[in-house]
Parts: sequence; structure tokens; C-alpha cells
Amino acid sequence: METMKASAIEPIRVQRMNKVNLLALVAFALLTAACGGGGGGAGSSAPASAPSQPASVPDPAPAPTAPPSTSSADLQLAARIYKGDARTPAGFDVETRPANVAGTIATKHLKNTDLATGPQGITTSVYEICTNDLAQAIDWSERQATWQGQYSDLSEVRSDARMFELVRVPRSDPSAMIRHRVFRCDYLDRSDTDLRADAGAAGSMNQRPLTAVELEKLAEYLWQFTMFNNSDYAVESSVTTNNGGSLVQTIRMGQMIRGSGGACDTVQISDWTHTMNTADGSLSRVLTPVRSFKVTGSGAGAQACSG
Repeated sequence: METMKASAIEPIRVQRMNKVNLLALVAFALLTAACGGGGGGAGSSAPASAPSQPASVPDPAPAPTAPPSTSSADLQLAARIYKGDARTPAGFDVETRPANVAGTIATKHLKNTDLATGPQGITTSVYEICTNDLAQAIDWSERQATWQGQYSDLSEVRSDARMFELVRVPRSDPSAMIRHRVFRCDYLDRSDTDLRADAGAAGSMNQRPLTAVELEKLAEYLWQFTMFNNSDYAVESSVTTNNGGSLVQTIRMGQMIRGSGGACDTVQISDWTHTMNTADGSLSRVLTPVRSFKVTGSGAGAQACSG
């Protein structure tokens, strides 16, 4: 009987223990779930949320480009080029048109190529010829007496310490004047120069004394017979300096290069410089680009441009 009671009591104890174990397992499961799951390893934890990215801000629109700074002197030079009626500044030694001539005036310095014929016309240099003999100058002028297909009559002969001038009137147009000029060799010998080059020898000044005033007159006179005395060019300044044993005459000028399709015009500033050795009178010349700036024409003349 006691054995039976013991047997009957044992299942009850087992059932109670099973209930206790079951409650412990449930509690452990709940505790594990609250801590983020089983295993406790870092690799099994929920991934951290990615940091928030800043909002995209569009780049600001570029500010409009302001025209580059251009000096008032540059703008005045550009305005003169646009206007086209003042190629040289005040004080520049330039010839005026004779008031008594109603028609065309053509002034030409006779050159070695004017006298050469045949193979001699192909020469390595081009220069203004010189002579101290008036008869020789007249003969050279006679060889160039045809103008527009007709003879030009010699009407006047002039001379000074620098040159001979032979004045002719074309038979085809009596209102016109043709002036042939020939340097005196005792003033200037240009036989070592080449007019086709921008730099190199520029002759020899043979008059004495050798002064800054004479160099200034010569350089400004020669300028009148260059391509620089043309439309789209203007002289800004003409300055003489003393550099040791040399005198230097610098003619600063601007050339306008026209833009196309509404683009800005460009003014190229260059120095045309003649240097004279004060001991022997030898001359050299060089053309040096200095800088450039952009402009556009306006009612006021010229204004800075950035296009």
C-alpha cells in the first residue's frame, strides 16, 4: 500500500517539476527576446541605421563677368580709332594737305626697286634711295613720271637740307599732284635697311649734330610712309629718351582688330622704336608688342568689353 502511495505521488512530483522547468524556459525566452535575440554576438544584432545625408544644394549661378579694367587713356585711343579722323596726337610732326590742291595728292619716296628692271627688280632688300645731286633726283623722277597710264609734267622742284622734292601734275587729271621725294645722302642714307622687315638696321644719320630733336622729326616723318598710317591705327604717344650713348624714339600706337559675330574688338598696343648711336649716327628699329585690351564702340566713343 505504501508502495502504491509512493508510486502515485511520484508522477505528481514530476508533473510539478515539469511545470517549474517550463515556466523557467518561458521566462528565459522572454528575457532573451527583450535583449535583442539569442546568441548575444555583435554580428547578430540589428544593423545600425545609416547616418542621414545632407540635403543637396544646387550650385549658385555664375556671376556675370565684369569687363576688365581699362584705363581712360586706352579708351580715348580706341575712340580715336573708331572715329578715324585723328591718327596722331597733338604735337606729332605730320604734314598737312596743301590748300591749293583740289584733287588727289600722292607722295612717294623713290626706292631702289622703282629703278630696277628685269632680274634686278628681284632684290634682297627695299630702301629709299638718296643722292646729293639734284640732276640725279630729277632723272629718277622722270623714270616714274607715268601716272594712271599718262605722263605727268614736272611743275616744280623743291629742296631743303633733308631732301629733294619733284612736283608733277598728271595730264590725265590736272587737279592732282604727284610728289616724288629723294633723301639727300648727307642727311640720311637708308641703303642698309629693308622696308619689308619690322626690325633691323634703319640707315645712317649723316647730318650733324646728332640731336634728340632730329631723331624725333625723322621717326615721325618715316611713320607717315608706313602701313601704320592707315585706318584702324592711331598713335598714342611719341617719346624721346637718352640711353647712354644712344637716343631712342618710341612711337606707341594702337591697331584695332575687329571682332566678328558681335564679339569685342581688340586693340593691340605696340612700340615702334628707332635707336640712334650718338657717336656714328647709325640707326636701328624694332616693333614690339606691348599689350592688348578689348573694347566695343558706343555713342560716347568706346567702352571696355569682355566678350
